[in-house]
Amino acid sequence: MTVVAQGVDPQGAGRTMDLKVTSGNLNDLRAGTVAVSATQAGSSGWKIGDAARMWLGDGTPVTLKVVALYDRGFGFGDVTLSNETLAGHTPTGLDDHVLIRSAPGAAVGPDLSRLSNAYPGSTVTRTDQFTGELAKDLAISSWLNKLLVAVLVGYAVLAAANTLVMAALARARELSLLRLVGMTRRQVRRMANAEQTALLGVALTIGVAIAAVTLSSIVNALAGQPVPYVPALGWVVIIGGTVALALASTIVPIGRLLRTPPVEGMGIRE
Repeated sequence: MTVVAQGVDPQGAGRTMDLKVTSGNLNDLRAGTVAVSATQAGSSGWKIGDAARMWLGDGTPVTLKVVALYDRGFGFGDVTLSNETLAGHTPTGLDDHVLIRSAPGAAVGPDLSRLSNAYPGSTVTRTDQFTGELAKDLAISSWLNKLLVAVLVGYAVLAAANTLVMAALARARELSLLRLVGMTRRQVRRMANAEQTALLGVALTIGVAIAAVTLSSIVNALAGQPVPYVPALGWVVIIGGTVALALASTIVPIGRLLRTPPVEGMGIRE
């Protein structure tokens, strides 16, 4: 397992970061030890006191003792190491961020400004600014993911619609023959709709089953929850869109074929 881990000061880890520790103690975090999220521990089979084998960011293999498990892996990362462990294994050897918690009502602005001036290149960032930057990055990533999904769905819709329309138009001689032997256009239309409804039901059942198994496996591996959460609007859009696409891609071409005289339709080459 290759990890990109964050480093913490073991002397202040428990006071500045609330990882929601479920077992162990962050105060035990020092050189040769590691704290991991409950999700990562579950997937790797680690418990408190176990030896965890991993690779640091520069590819160095290490074996570390697990001293704490925590729940907030999504917010802080799945692996937390002390600065002593990371020393010499990062590109710059410097801390990206130093989290500082002041006492309620304490005026620490001037002190932090003097501290920042003593280290060129460092800046003081308020909590709202820091979290705002993270929220902005997440919003941009979310928008790009939605755009990518929309493009993929668009291609899938075009491919499915094209296949359904071509399959419906290929039945020109079949439908014309049924009309020549006595079936009315209404009866042919009802037959085609019944066939499409049955096929749609089977397709939805298989699709939902495959999606449920896939999503359940992913969500259980990432969050430890066996049942994935899908908003009601998501269900409506996905299932409703599928039904509308399937029916429209069949009803419209079938209606066009039924407007063609059956004798003329029998002469259409498949």
